[in-house]
Amino acid sequence: MKATKESSKERKESKESKKAVVVAEALKTTTTSAGAREYPKDQPLEVVTEADLQYFVEIFNGEMCRMQAVIPAIDTLDSVCRHQLRALLRKYPMAKLEKMATMAAESDFLNGGGQRGFKADMEWLTREANFLKVVNGKYSNIPAHRRWRDPAIVRAETEAQRRELVRKVEQEMHDQRERDYAYRRQNAATVEEIRAILGDRCVI
Repeated sequence: MKATKESSKERKESKESKKAVVVAEALKTTTTSAGAREYPKDQPLEVVTEADLQYFVEIFNGEMCRMQAVIPAIDTLDSVCRHQLRALLRKYPMAKLEKMATMAAESDFLNGGGQRGFKADMEWLTREANFLKVVNGKYSNIPAHRRWRDPAIVRAETEAQRRELVRKVEQEMHDQRERDYAYRRQNAATVEEIRAILGDRCVI
C-alpha cells in the first residue's frame, strides 16, 4: 500500500515537472503585452480580440513617437483599418506586425522623403501587399553612396572636381617657380666670387 502511494506521488511529481518544462518552452516562443497577454512569436492568432487590436495600436504609436515619424499616430481605428488589421493578425504573428511598425517609422520614403513626398498611414500599411513590402525591406533606407543620382548632377560635380584639381596643380607649379626664383636670387654668386673661381680665365 505504501509502495503504491509512493508510486502515485512520483507519477504526480513527474507530470508537474513535464508541465513546467512545457510552460518554460512556451515562454521562450512568446512575446507578452502590457496586459500580460502572450503572443506566439511564430504563429498568427486564431481569434483576434479588441485588446489585440489596441495592443498593436499602442506599439504602432510608440514607434511613431520614438522616431518622430511623419506617419500619423492612431487615436481610433476606423472600420477599414480594423478589418485589415484583423486579417493580418489571423495570418501573421504579432511580432511581424511589430516589425512592420518599426520599419515604417524608420523609413525616410514612407515619411515623405521620396521625390513625390508620399506619406504612409495605418490604412496603407495594413493592406497585406504593402505590409509585406515593408517587412521585406522594400522601403528601408538606402545608404547615401548607393542612392540613385541624376547623371547630369554627377557630371557637373565631376567636372567641378577636375577644375579644382587643375587649379591646385597650377598653383603648386606657380609656387614652386617662385621658390626657385627666390632661391636663385638669394644664392647667386657675385662678380668677385666668379673672378676668384675662374682666375685668369675670367673675362667679366
